[in-house]
Amino acid sequence: MSDPTLTDAHPISSSKTTLLVGLVLSVVAFQLNATMLNPAVEHMQDELSATTAQIAFTTAMFFLSKAVFQVFMPRLSDMVGRRRILLISLGILTIGTVIAMVAPTVGWLYLGRAIQGACGPVFTIALLTLREATTTEKEYGTKLGVIIAINGGIAGVDVVLGGWMADHWGFRSILAFTLVATILAFVAAFRWIPESAPSRGERMDWPGVALITVVVVGLTWAVGGDPFGHRFPSVWSIGYILVAALCGVAFIAHQRRTANPLISSDQLGNRAIWAMPLTTILTLTGIMAVVNLLVPSFTQNPTAGWGMSATTTSLLFMAPYALVGWLIGPFAGRLAPRYGYKRMLQAGLLSSLAVLVALVLFGMGNAVAFGVLVFLLGITYAGVTNVMLNGLGILLSPAKATGLLPGLNGASFGIGAGLSFTILGQAITSGSAVGSTSTAGYVSALWIAIGIVAAAWAVTLLLPKPQVAKED
Repeated sequence: MSDPTLTDAHPISSSKTTLLVGLVLSVVAFQLNATMLNPAVEHMQDELSATTAQIAFTTAMFFLSKAVFQVFMPRLSDMVGRRRILLISLGILTIGTVIAMVAPTVGWLYLGRAIQGACGPVFTIALLTLREATTTEKEYGTKLGVIIAINGGIAGVDVVLGGWMADHWGFRSILAFTLVATILAFVAAFRWIPESAPSRGERMDWPGVALITVVVVGLTWAVGGDPFGHRFPSVWSIGYILVAALCGVAFIAHQRRTANPLISSDQLGNRAIWAMPLTTILTLTGIMAVVNLLVPSFTQNPTAGWGMSATTTSLLFMAPYALVGWLIGPFAGRLAPRYGYKRMLQAGLLSSLAVLVALVLFGMGNAVAFGVLVFLLGITYAGVTNVMLNGLGILLSPAKATGLLPGLNGASFGIGAGLSFTILGQAITSGSAVGSTSTAGYVSALWIAIGIVAAAWAVTLLLPKPQVAKED
């Protein structure tokens, strides 16, 4: 952002406590739908007669939808109001949850999860609202860390509860629970979050939104596969790449001509506009499915893994990961203004890379080592890297369009997560098919993740440094 300090900001709510609670509940509602089903991978496979790759693709659809709506909803909230868009998003989440809960086939689950994903902008809108309501960098960094850590997992309770519910009542019970949480979040947002529209009166560039949406979907389907079973490499994937490239060129040309561009011409060459989303895409592609797909799939695999229950997996591996991230996040956010968001991001990526290498070399044959390394990944990624990715997306955004870069960066989280589940899911299925005793698929997925995270670190070298006030 152009303004490096928050000392001149005017809080938009008379009660910071109720505002924060309302924002947290909104983020929790989305996050429960994103994470509680993760320990139920095997249950969804059994109840819907699906493969690991098919279940992974339902999550990929969830994050692809999140990416598409992230492109424009935060910017739209600049114009029509944060609260209004937040309430619309929570309403969409409610509809998607009902469809997913009653889904008779994996195809219906695809639809429900895709509709749920459209609620993804609630997280970015929460961060933007928090930024506008906070008066100091230290306070902002701390609260930023709290919300982002929650977005990475509800202190591990979500995955433990999800695993327990899946073991006792199946995956549909999880969706019933998240439906109640979503309704509560809607009520809290309606009562406690005030309206704020810093760009009220401006017009949305809908043709630009359409073009960039085609780019997002085309690239995602080209690399990760489409809903119709076409995988890379294929004629279809080449076609998607060509369509995405053409729409990308058309988007840039349109932005230079239109009176209300989504990205103004003077920002098209801004390194932050493209390097920040690229960093996020690569980071999420490399790490997201490691914890949320590979860990539960491997530990519950009765032949290639350890044959644990969903509850045991959640309690021993996923909950500690989420809990330590939840604890570390606020401290990382508080330290970032002093040591630098970019520097801490690079440190988080390097340490996450080291953990992934150790996991593939030492963790696959030893449950204790596996658990310790997943726990460390909760520190390096969930507690540090994830906080810095989100923080930089807010801080580097142009002052005249505060929702622009957070929207693009938020979309990048969805793209990266979707690619992660699709790419790593296919690697697991190909090398460790159902009934196989081989861990080759899991090992291949980890090496792929390592290469992608290394590329993410390299891209951070191109990021500009945000101008924030250092506070003692």
